[in-house]
Amino acid sequence: MTIVDLAALRRDIASISEQNAQAAQRSSFDFGDKAVDRVFRDGLQRGAVHEIFADEAGDAGAATGFVIALALRASSDYSPILWLEEDFTALEHGFPYAPGLQNIGLDPQRLVIIRCASPQDVLKAASDSLGIRSTGAVIIAPWSNPKCLDLTASRKLLLTAQQTDVPAFLLRLGASQGENAAVTRWLIRASPSQSSGANAQGHPMFDATLIRNRQGMTGHWTLQWESDYHVFRQIEPVSGAVVSTPAHRPPQTGKSRARPY
Repeated sequence: MTIVDLAALRRDIASISEQNAQAAQRSSFDFGDKAVDRVFRDGLQRGAVHEIFADEAGDAGAATGFVIALALRASSDYSPILWLEEDFTALEHGFPYAPGLQNIGLDPQRLVIIRCASPQDVLKAASDSLGIRSTGAVIIAPWSNPKCLDLTASRKLLLTAQQTDVPAFLLRLGASQGENAAVTRWLIRASPSQSSGANAQGHPMFDATLIRNRQGMTGHWTLQWESDYHVFRQIEPVSGAVVSTPAHRPPQTGKSRARPY
């Protein structure tokens, strides 16, 4: 005969029910373009870590703009977006420019910038920020490849993001690819914008390669960001305008101070 502790059994059932409820509440977001969205089964997970690399030093501005666009897609219109970066990152790539943020569709008043003295401080602040459920998105920008950003640290960020359903975007400037718990990994290159005519300024464009997707397939697209509507549109690349580079090549670690956003 087996003796059952009913109180413990009730606690176990309640715990399982709570975990299932939390899993059911986890939401997702998409790009707004069917060609891109079809590679994700049910959209990109909000409560997850998504990693974005610049292909070369000159692509840092494009990678930064892409991260901002993803944060806007993932968050509600009025929720705050937290930007956590190491001091050295700001010194290398400059500071966010309010008119540039507005041009890409982000109200500067929504952006909370936290600068930290060390990569350890960046990760600590990121963990604390992801624990706030009302946060729209958290952009995490340590410089290069700090030893503290290892598989264990990225798993902790992922678990916190899953618990609160807050998206974390790792902006990897001056970094090379390594193993971590990111759900998606993107390699971003600058792409020429296409004017709508009469010398009008074109929409921001990104040459985006999805090189890791734990939810399904990978892919490569030239994406136009429509700032007024916060949606991506796939665009045929301009022939001969840009020299393509292999997706497997690690990003360069050269220095650049340009950051248009």
